[in-house]
Amino acid sequence: MTSSPKRFAEFITVTTFTKLLFNIARRLIYPFAPEFARSLNVDLSAITSIIAINQATSVLGTVGAGFADKYGYKILMLFSLGMLTIGTFAVGLIPIYSVLVICLFLSGLAKSIFDPSLQAFIANVVPFEKRGQIVGITELSWAGSTLVGIPLAGLVIERFSWQTPFLIIGGLSLVCFFIILKLMPTDKKNTQPSKNNTKIISNFKTIIKDRKVLGILSFVFFMSLANDNLFVIYGAWLEQSYNLSLAAIGFGTVFIGLSEILGEGCTVFFSDRIGLKKSILIGVSLCTCAYFLLPILNVSLSYVMVGLFLVFFTFEFTIVTSMSLSTELVPELRASTMAAFFAIAGIGRVAGAFSGGIIWSKFGLTPICLISGF
Repeated sequence: MTSSPKRFAEFITVTTFTKLLFNIARRLIYPFAPEFARSLNVDLSAITSIIAINQATSVLGTVGAGFADKYGYKILMLFSLGMLTIGTFAVGLIPIYSVLVICLFLSGLAKSIFDPSLQAFIANVVPFEKRGQIVGITELSWAGSTLVGIPLAGLVIERFSWQTPFLIIGGLSLVCFFIILKLMPTDKKNTQPSKNNTKIISNFKTIIKDRKVLGILSFVFFMSLANDNLFVIYGAWLEQSYNLSLAAIGFGTVFIGLSEILGEGCTVFFSDRIGLKKSILIGVSLCTCAYFLLPILNVSLSYVMVGLFLVFFTFEFTIVTSMSLSTELVPELRASTMAAFFAIAGIGRVAGAFSGGIIWSKFGLTPICLISGF
């Protein structure tokens, strides 16, 4: 890929930071939805409904990633960065609800194209036995968004305005665009998308016929559903059961970020050594136990935080390791495979968000945890 290990390290550093920007743009709406609603003079439900729109872009991202398999990963990565830049600058300069909807739609779609394209590119140049480490490094950006990005955004919003973080993200995205343009060579694929040069839609017909792909897609759907089934109600649970303030719940988000970064770190250092398949089995088994433990630990806040830490730590370790394994299922169609991975994960999260809210309002915590565990 690059002329030296140093240049490759620079590329991974820049793309990891770029993914951090994508993740902040996606997750920014969760903790600050009330502030957005007040500033835009709309109901809170109008803001939270954008979350579903944002997650739904994962499905549309499969089309863009299909183009990556045909035309190259660099072009699609730069195109997605351009969408993020335009969307964030737009809402920063024109702070109205409709523009916010468009911004988050573009940023969600751009992330759904950028992530599988980057991972497919990495898979082309990194040996399989080292792939878990490199993919794990880039996925540190997910935990970084809650550990660093969201708290900093909160300070910026408090000091300036709710749209200022979008302007900052837009400016940094533009810088990353030109750095990646310089660092990343135009990728010359070693294999053709298919022997008969089929159209992009055929790529997905090919991958869904693979039983291993169907297996991993089913797995990631239920893992994502289980996680969001809990994630959408954990704030309400803590507030209702332990009378936590919004600031304290925000600190809990940082705590979740720590658990995620530890899970990603374990992927980096242990998944390749243990073996990706064995790591996934260990991770999902521990994650199931963590869900089942939550109702038992719901006797004090400290116990609950330990339980939540275990849930998000084991989930992150399992899902990131699954990404690494997925890159090798259909090597000639890596971007399409990873796009399908993220699309199904997004659908699972949307389903989990809907189910979690309904189950919580009618039955409470225990059914939430039991359903997520099963």
